[in-house]
Amino acid sequence: MSIAAPETASPTDPATTAAPGVIDSIERAEFIRREHLGTAGPISTLPDEAAIARWRADYPRWRGRHWTYTADNDGVSLRLRPVNVARATRRRPA
Repeated sequence: MSIAAPETASPTDPATTAAPGVIDSIERAEFIRREHLGTAGPISTLPDEAAIARWRADYPRWRGRHWTYTADNDGVSLRLRPVNVARATRRRPA
């Protein structure tokens, strides 16, 4: 009798993420903090070109520059996701 192992969902499969097509945006300071911790970075650091191509197709509002890990619904697992980083705001002199 053989017991089949459960199929592991792909971290880049939109069907297994919270909401397909919805792209998160984070503040630049938060991105820098995550990058320092190793949980975010520029797209150039990802070797999986197929995942990047899938993200470009599945997330039309993604600028195609950054990625991050986000907590899964269970709060334990992390999923690799594309993310937009908020552009720096220009402040007017007071």
